[in-house]
Amino acid sequence: MTGFGKGEAKGRFGRFTVEVRTVNHRYFDVSSRMPNSLGTLEDKAKHFINKYVKRGKVNLSLLHKKGDKDLGSAKLNDEAIEKYYKMLNKLKKRLRLSDEVSLSHILSFPDVIIQEQQAHDASSIWSAIEPALKKAVLDCDSMRKKEGKALYKDLSGRIKKVADSIDKISKLAPMLILEYRNILHTRIKEILKRDDYDIDKARVETELAIFAKQCDVSEEITRAKSHLGAMKETLESNTEAGRRLDFILQELQREINTLGSKAGAVKISGLVVDVKSEIDKMREQAQNVE
Repeated sequence: MTGFGKGEAKGRFGRFTVEVRTVNHRYFDVSSRMPNSLGTLEDKAKHFINKYVKRGKVNLSLLHKKGDKDLGSAKLNDEAIEKYYKMLNKLKKRLRLSDEVSLSHILSFPDVIIQEQQAHDASSIWSAIEPALKKAVLDCDSMRKKEGKALYKDLSGRIKKVADSIDKISKLAPMLILEYRNILHTRIKEILKRDDYDIDKARVETELAIFAKQCDVSEEITRAKSHLGAMKETLESNTEAGRRLDFILQELQREINTLGSKAGAVKISGLVVDVKSEIDKMREQAQNVE
């Protein structure tokens, strides 16, 4: 689910501004952008976010404005600078380039500037950051919950539509055998009009019994209704629902595909198409559910 939250905290280490954005994703994944001096707290921040966000892609941004207690200072890495300078000059000669090696070229390489961390207690720094992070995460979570309520309403409505269509299919299913019996009866009448007809009544009854078994969709209907019931229970539970909904919808899709291949009647085929359309929409929505 999508969400956004922002939090700020100010103290002896300066001002911390935290922004948390979430978008739909199959798994929990966090990408962060924060000062190097705070890199040691990245895992702790991810763990904190994971308490509230179980599924989705999270973008974490942490900005720091220095205060009385500096978190660290920067210095040049002379060894790396010399190495990159020699490497660029060597490349320049080999390619016969006229451009001079500039400072901007060298500074574009990693490890040229080293961030030195002060010996501050990590827990003290975390205590300064945590209020801002918590505010951002809670605001984001609040937005996600609003979207969750809308998703619940949408999915519940679609479940009812599918259930209604399956009930209609259940009522129409007995007509399949009756239609086939009528078709077979008409064919037999046509054959009886011929002088050279030869009908094996036992064979006719056997064929009819085989067809009745092949077009029996009662099991598929029963399982489909069971899957819809499982979806309702999942939506109403307080557990993580997204992945379970994915699985249930896959099973429901399988039953409807089988039902559609068995039921050739026009009225039933139309209802099967409607159900498949609703399942596709529910599968899209399920990707947004945590």
